[in-house]
Amino acid sequence: MENCFIKLFGLQEFYVENSRIEGETMIVTVRPKTKGVKCKDCGKYITTVHSYLPPRKVKHMFWENNLIVLEIKQRSFFCWWCKKKDGRHHISIDKFRTVPRYKSHSLQYEDQILKGLGSTSFKTRAEIAKSSFSTISKLLSERIDPFIGVWPDNNDPITSLGLDCHSFSGTRMLPTLTDISNHRLISILADDKRATVEKLLRNIPDKHRETIREVCIDLSRQYYRTIQKELPNAQIVADAFHIIADANRRVSELRTTIQKRDKVRLPKMIFEKPKEHLKPNDRVSLNEINKAYPELCELWQFKEEMRRIYKIPNRILAEISFDNMTRRMKLSKHASTKQWLSTLMRWREEILAYFDRFTTNGYTEGVNTKLKTIKRLSYGFRNVDNYIRKSMLAFIPISFLLPHYLT
Repeated sequence: MENCFIKLFGLQEFYVENSRIEGETMIVTVRPKTKGVKCKDCGKYITTVHSYLPPRKVKHMFWENNLIVLEIKQRSFFCWWCKKKDGRHHISIDKFRTVPRYKSHSLQYEDQILKGLGSTSFKTRAEIAKSSFSTISKLLSERIDPFIGVWPDNNDPITSLGLDCHSFSGTRMLPTLTDISNHRLISILADDKRATVEKLLRNIPDKHRETIREVCIDLSRQYYRTIQKELPNAQIVADAFHIIADANRRVSELRTTIQKRDKVRLPKMIFEKPKEHLKPNDRVSLNEINKAYPELCELWQFKEEMRRIYKIPNRILAEISFDNMTRRMKLSKHASTKQWLSTLMRWREEILAYFDRFTTNGYTEGVNTKLKTIKRLSYGFRNVDNYIRKSMLAFIPISFLLPHYLT
């Protein structure tokens, strides 16, 4: 029975003497199993007890709304070897693997907080753990450093990276870096400045840097130049979703401009639906709009053609189709088509790079969606560092954070 109690509460390095209940707190009195300790000065193992110190109380666990506190009987030891050398008393105190010396809680208490913090708010976790926001915030900063990235130590090669932004508050955007090939979150950065992204890419371990073949990004020239500088051997891929999203944005802006200019109402859903999902009534409406506003329908048709190109399973055929489309776009007389053509030609190689391995930023977009859920669970954040560290708890395997965990 005693062995089950010790394993359940993680007390393998202690002898349990007794336990008692005080309100919602269970106090367990323990003493160390070791007979001595290493001298802090000479490093030799000493067993001469100098004195018995007052019991030390530390928070150890929380279970069923009850806090479990360890009352540890500590000893101080006297080193005869050092006494012979300099004639002074050298005192060393008991050390424990799971209870840091200058903390009021054990490592297991920290582990419990971290395991549940990814799915609850700071306030809820603090109430359950009988702790405070400052304690949990400090614990996060000690365990997680997202600003150098969490790179796995196993042998899974990282061949594809994904880089995309998500909104923290208002117009403040935070970059998200993911390992697309193994579906892992690497880091969330505190800002989208070029120097910050460069610092992260510069800290990529050499063994992973050698295996990275491609980086998938949105249509950001800042990211493009940064990746070219820090990862010159990696191929840059323009994400297919952002290409189509850019086309939809241009169609929507042109439709809005026409509505305001001519005081007409043009249905939005017709231009946002895929062509194959249009109903017969939608096609009739589209033909009527085409007669009145050919520029709008022409841009929409080129957008649908770009969607069709992305379904081609071969780079050679995709390149032929893409070049045919851009040649016809050059013959257009409409400014909106010419502007989108300029963007497509500027990103031509990166768009066609998609057809080499069909890499997209789908996983990165999924991560960004989950980050929005985490923000809602926590009722928003004011401190960006706390937001980043707490968000990464939901993605990083707990074994990365708890290397000391007793088995």
